[in-house]
Amino acid sequence: MSNAGQLLRWCECQFTRLVGLLGRVRDDAGRAIRAYWQRVRGPKSGQRSRSLFRKYAILLVALVGGSLVISTSIEMYYSYWQSRDALSAVQREKALGAAAVIEQFVKEIENQVGWAAGFLPAGSGIDQRRYDFLRLLRQAQAITEVSYIDPEGREQIKVSRLTMDTAASGADLSQEPKFTQARTNKRYFSPVYFRKESEPYLTLAMAGAARSAGVTVAEVNLKFIWDVISRIQVGKAGVAYVVDDRGLLIAHPDIGVVLRKTDLSGLSHVAFALNRLRDPGIKVPAISRDRTGREVLTAFAPIATLGWLVFVDLPLTEALQPVYAALERSAFVLAAGLLFAALVGVWLARRMVVPIRALATGAARIGGGDLDHRIDIRSRDEVQRLADSFNDMGGRLKESYATLEHKVADRTRELSEALSQLRALIDVSQAINSTLDLQALLEAILAHACRLADAAGGAIYTFEESTEEFNLAAAYGMSQELVEAVRKAHRRLHDDSPLSHCVLKRSAIEITDLASKSAYQMRDSLMRADVRALLAVPLLREDAIVGALMVRRAHAGTFGNSMIDLMQSFASQSALAIQNARLFQEIEDKSRQLETASQHKSQFLANMSHELRTPLNAILGYNELMQDGLYGELPSKTKEVLGRMEKNGKHLLGLINDVLDLSKIEAGQLALSLEKYSMQDIVHTVVSATESLAAAKQLPLNVEIADGMPNGRGDERRLTQVLLNLVGNAIKFTDEGAIRIAARANNGIFAVEVADTGPGIPEAERGRIFEEFHQVDNSNTKKKGGTGLGLAIAKRIIELHRGRIWVESQVGRGSTFHFEVPVRAEQRGGAA
Repeated sequence: MSNAGQLLRWCECQFTRLVGLLGRVRDDAGRAIRAYWQRVRGPKSGQRSRSLFRKYAILLVALVGGSLVISTSIEMYYSYWQSRDALSAVQREKALGAAAVIEQFVKEIENQVGWAAGFLPAGSGIDQRRYDFLRLLRQAQAITEVSYIDPEGREQIKVSRLTMDTAASGADLSQEPKFTQARTNKRYFSPVYFRKESEPYLTLAMAGAARSAGVTVAEVNLKFIWDVISRIQVGKAGVAYVVDDRGLLIAHPDIGVVLRKTDLSGLSHVAFALNRLRDPGIKVPAISRDRTGREVLTAFAPIATLGWLVFVDLPLTEALQPVYAALERSAFVLAAGLLFAALVGVWLARRMVVPIRALATGAARIGGGDLDHRIDIRSRDEVQRLADSFNDMGGRLKESYATLEHKVADRTRELSEALSQLRALIDVSQAINSTLDLQALLEAILAHACRLADAAGGAIYTFEESTEEFNLAAAYGMSQELVEAVRKAHRRLHDDSPLSHCVLKRSAIEITDLASKSAYQMRDSLMRADVRALLAVPLLREDAIVGALMVRRAHAGTFGNSMIDLMQSFASQSALAIQNARLFQEIEDKSRQLETASQHKSQFLANMSHELRTPLNAILGYNELMQDGLYGELPSKTKEVLGRMEKNGKHLLGLINDVLDLSKIEAGQLALSLEKYSMQDIVHTVVSATESLAAAKQLPLNVEIADGMPNGRGDERRLTQVLLNLVGNAIKFTDEGAIRIAARANNGIFAVEVADTGPGIPEAERGRIFEEFHQVDNSNTKKKGGTGLGLAIAKRIIELHRGRIWVESQVGRGSTFHFEVPVRAEQRGGAA
């Protein structure tokens, strides 16, 4: 409705301008006639002439024009909505048809798997089931793998097109959803997954009819759905696609989009449609934006069995093209009708007051400067004599103003052009002062230059001094073919081209007729792009070559000196924009130097932390000797004070060690000591070190280590430090429940997680807990203690191993910290 509304507003605007123009003509004529009659017959006659013109001209225009405006507006409105509803209905029919085909496909697969599940009773021989499964694979090409799980949840046989068949593997699948939910609900459909990142698959599991029956599991290739979607034709640029109940794209004519696991749940129409499956009262918009940002006319249909949705999208511009054509025709008819009404009204008014109107019009034209006009009245009375007097006066005035009129017209035109050029330069200057986006600035400059130069296209080139080559920086009105031709030409400083000539001569170069320049290398490409003339202007800054500005016309001819001067002004603005961008790059270089200075600061802190640790270790050593009685037996009060001193000293030493580690990382001085290690040993070491703390709070430590984990290569001490920090934090912030530590290896990655049942971390804090000196409990009481550096150091150590660390948490239910590191880490210097 927005496009139709804009069209209606445009029609109203044009009608208002036409009525205003007629009103101005009417007022000018009225003033001239009124002035004449005031001089000849008095003001009452003048008022009478003015009322006649209004009565017959404006009234007719208002009646006819008003009727046309109202009828055309109503037709536009209903035409738009009827066309859009009809298109939506067609698209919905296509979506329903595709949904029905897909649902029928799923039901056929379900029936075939149900036949295989119910044909043999539980306990039947493996050979017989294998024979039935092979027959099922031959009948259902979409099924790539089928297996049987006995009532105890153990796999007995698996027949596959893609892998080796297995028999009596005994794999325990009793906790898998495909077994548990199939036993409970007799049928189970899994979420869509991608097998080896190639094609989308669906797991279908069906339990036998008897209570003691097992479960038959089939892996279904969803490529058939892609075939169905690809055959749906939706206009020229429309598409049909399928999403699952999570909004994940599972079928699309472009299979590459599906393989990228595109999530469309963020699109408004997809989100509304998914919510409508749960709440039928929700309305799904018919117009939305697709994943590329285009406005589309969309319709959908649900696949009830799976909870999927089939969407059919058609670009709004294509869908409403017939509506736009109808609106344009209606606007044309409206404009023609208004023009006709205005002409008829003026003609009737003239017929009513022919002699007086002719005299008033002639007097007004002569008074307005049209000295060539002659009043032709053959009434043979005083009016004719007065007309002859006006004619004589016009002839005499023409002799006086013959040259003045031409000068005023030329000067007015020059001032108008200069004002337009000045406004363009002001716009460009404001753009340069308001942004440092070089690409946007150059495109804006080029657009203004092409518009004022009456050019169909143009380009701005930057000059690379090291290679003496011109690089295309911005283009306007250029086809992709022409852009590619320009890039392949590799314009250089001393080749025979307008670019090199203009910068070497430090002046503008124009080619008025490109067809005559047979030696120009780019001539054929430009001629195919309908270019017939061009102007090249150098971009100079303090006599240094910055680049060149080129504008191209579709017709031969000279640009003129004034236009060349204007293009040189645009060239100066372009050079200034490029220079500003380069200065901004220099500022970025200075920022990097400041970053280096920051690293020096971190190195200084690291050195100072080291110097503080040495005397503190000595203090702690003497304290320990005094408590051991090396200097004689001490009173109990003194021992108590020494104990508190030792506790605070160790706390201070830990803080210094944390600051030292963090400073070394930031200064790039912390290098990993890479050696072979066992992740299993690291976990056991951390458990041994923290089990006393857990026991003190009556928290069990549950350890889950996968079998057959390989030995890794990395810094064992630093990884132990990370895991020790995570487990220590879990114990510290958990008052009841349990701590779980899990480790596994998969695809060359060690994955470790530490889960607790503590208070959890608010969502606003999860992104900040890995920052230096940041704590979730940052109150004055510091109930749990700590420096706020442990997680920051852990994050840096993991990143030095080229890994990652993150947290998942729910307030009131606990937190789970994860980190992943490569099994074989490589040395990575510098701060992470």
